Amino acid sequence: MLCTVKDIKDRLGLTDEQTDHDAVIAQIIAGFTSLADRLTSRVLLATEKDVLEYYTGGTALLQVRRYPILAITSVKESETGDFDEAAALIEGDDWRLVSKGLSGVIRRLWGLWSPEIDGIQIIYRGGYAAAGAEEQEGGLPAGEIAMPADLREAAIKQCSMEFQRRDDLGISGTTFEGGGFNKFADMQLLPVVRDVLESYRRIQI
Repeated sequence: MLCTVKDIKDRLGLTDEQTDHDAVIAQIIAGFTSLADRLTSRVLLATEKDVLEYYTGGTALLQVRRYPILAITSVKESETGDFDEAAALIEGDDWRLVSKGLSGVIRRLWGLWSPEIDGIQIIYRGGYAAAGAEEQEGGLPAGEIAMPADLREAAIKQCSMEFQRRDDLGISGTTFEGGGFNKFADMQLLPVVRDVLESYRRIQI
């Protein structure tokens, strides 16, 4: 997630032995992480495996939903949607990453990306490592990118506040059984948190 249970407990002055609220804190963090994705119009955290996504082009630049880009397995274009028969585009000949993929932008060389609806198929990995991953034994694997400090701090500030007002929100250890984080849809973000999330917002090119 964007911060860890330990981050929140440290901020609130709770010890490791005080575990009664760990589940609630974890769910608050999960709710804020989901909200942050929605407000930034991107997926901030990297998955373990590649994801497959489709895009519509029409310009020379294409920005994916998950960035920074960690690795691209395949990029294809198809006017018919038959990507199994489409040849993979070649990095350096057909496309290249802009700013080494940090902004999630891929440039089409010698032309424009296909304007067909969902005419571009990309298989790739992108996003930041979960908060605290770099603190584990061995650190981050090669190629992974740590959670930015300002984004993690924004999550700590907001989630700490939400924990302190959990009774007002009606949050309990079983609030999220069955999924969904509707209680966070109208979360009143701290101004500094809103500013940080705005700086990470994906603006479609």
